[in-house]
Amino acid sequence: MANHSIKHAGHGNHWMGLVAFVLLLIGGAFSGLVPLSAPPNEKPMNITYGVLALGCIAFSAMIFSFLVKQLHHSPVMPDNTPDEIERYLAKVRP
Repeated sequence: MANHSIKHAGHGNHWMGLVAFVLLLIGGAFSGLVPLSAPPNEKPMNITYGVLALGCIAFSAMIFSFLVKQLHHSPVMPDNTPDEIERYLAKVRP
């Protein structure tokens, strides 16, 4: 029988930080494909990979900057607030 009385303590990371990180990884993968498609007959694919790489990296940077500037929230680090510290201490030191 499942115990539904235990509440999940939030980890403090914003979910858009994960989306931006995945976009950054995808952009890195596409930027790695650009030199692999360098032969002269693969020019359209080379341009496509380059545009996708730049687009993913630029969109990731926009998400990170929005999280930092508008929400005052670090995209990769948890919130360092008194409530977060209190929750952590209650969880670690019962």
